[in-house]
Amino acid sequence: MPMGEEEPMELEIKKESPSSKEERERVEEIVEKNLNRVIEILRAKDYGIIEPVKSIRQEVKEGLEEAPEVGERRGLETRVIGFAGKGGVGKTTLAALFIRAIGEEEGSPSILAMDSDPNTCLPEMLGSQDYETLGDMVEKYRGATLPIQKFRQEFASLLLRNEQEGYDLLPMGRSEDQGCYCMVNNLLRSSFRDEVLKGSYAYDYVVMDCEAGIEHISRKTSAIVSDLVIITDGSQLGMNTVRNIREVGRKVKIDIDNFYVVVNGVEDEEIIKDVKNLSDELKITFLGTVPYDDAVKKLSFRGGSVFELSEDSRAYSKVKEFVRTMLSRDQK
Repeated sequence: MPMGEEEPMELEIKKESPSSKEERERVEEIVEKNLNRVIEILRAKDYGIIEPVKSIRQEVKEGLEEAPEVGERRGLETRVIGFAGKGGVGKTTLAALFIRAIGEEEGSPSILAMDSDPNTCLPEMLGSQDYETLGDMVEKYRGATLPIQKFRQEFASLLLRNEQEGYDLLPMGRSEDQGCYCMVNNLLRSSFRDEVLKGSYAYDYVVMDCEAGIEHISRKTSAIVSDLVIITDGSQLGMNTVRNIREVGRKVKIDIDNFYVVVNGVEDEEIIKDVKNLSDELKITFLGTVPYDDAVKKLSFRGGSVFELSEDSRAYSKVKEFVRTMLSRDQK
């Protein structure tokens, strides 16, 4: 595309992680400045800007995400527990049960429930009321740029507006403009470090319901996770997802302290044995099996909250055991 006689614009993305909050903000400001400049040039020449801006933002995002993630959580006290697996294995339900169980631990720990699946099912399983998604927040910026400081302020305000009984809520949602939605990921990561995982207002735990499949691993949006619980139903596809998550995690060098596997709703001993063997092969801790629970099944069908389950629920009793096991293990 001809750009006339304007001074050439150069944008260099170095493959190194910014070492401080100030350095990250400097990099973000450079990116923002160049994006604004491209927009101005295109508008001056009567070009349509929707597709070019989306393309540029995606290239910037991919360039930043190529930076190594080793040490991503160094110095952070918040424990981030992610739930992954193929679609339909019950990861959202188990994430909600874990949130309830952690909240009942001694000391009433502070918890942020984060739904990074664009389908936004976790709030319903928790019985959340009157909440706003991150996608709702950024929708106003669709087709425009994202002012960095304003985003950070609105992000902090969103957490306050989404306070629930016993936990705070952060559903990602999805903006209709996929380019805008992708651009948010880098700002969200830095906001997490500086607003959620650090300082006197940091949460004790963040419980994250990840997207189904392995894309969140390959894109490194799970880089802040300290403990990853992979849910499987024991099917061949479910087992392949466990293997793929582990192998892709190694390939992109995501620094996760503890990997776990949980079999959900399966009582066939041969299937459970196969999952145990796979866990041993991949050097993943096998937590155990959550038994089929009719009360949990009914909740899923009628849209109830996991907080409605009785204390002696088969599934919830087992989840409480898993929580005690996991929380007794140290982070690196």
